[in-house]
Amino acid sequence: MNTELEDKLDQLENEVIEEIRPNPCKAYTLHFPYRVELNLTADGCRTEIIINTTSEEMIFANTERDALWQKERSDAVSKEGYIKHIVDFVSREMIRVDIDECELSYTGSPIVAEMTQEELENYSREVISGA
Repeated sequence: MNTELEDKLDQLENEVIEEIRPNPCKAYTLHFPYRVELNLTADGCRTEIIINTTSEEMIFANTERDALWQKERSDAVSKEGYIKHIVDFVSREMIRVDIDECELSYTGSPIVAEMTQEELENYSREVISGA
C-alpha cells in the first residue's frame, strides 16, 4: 500500500475513533522537588554544591495515576536534561547573588596540624600566589 493511501486511512480511522469516543485525556500539572549535587574539580572536589529546587510540568493523561506513571517513565530518561537545565540556570544567576543574602555555617570542628617547611612553601606557591 502506498504511503499517501495509508496516511488517508489513518486519518479516517482517527476521525471515526474521535466520533465514537471523545479523547479521555485531561490536563494535569505535576509539581516535584529534586536535588542536583556536584563537586568542583578545581579544588580537588572539596567543594560540594547541593541545589534543592522544584519544577513543574504539564501532562495530558487519563487519570492522576496515569499522569504519575508517565512522569515516572519520563524521569527514567530525563535526568541529564534536568541537570543541564539547573546548572545552566544557576550559572547565569550566580552573578546576581547578593552576598549579604548568603549564610555561612561551620559544619565541623577544625583540625590543627603543624606544617612542615615544604608544606608551607607549597601552600605559599599554590594557594597564596594562585599558581
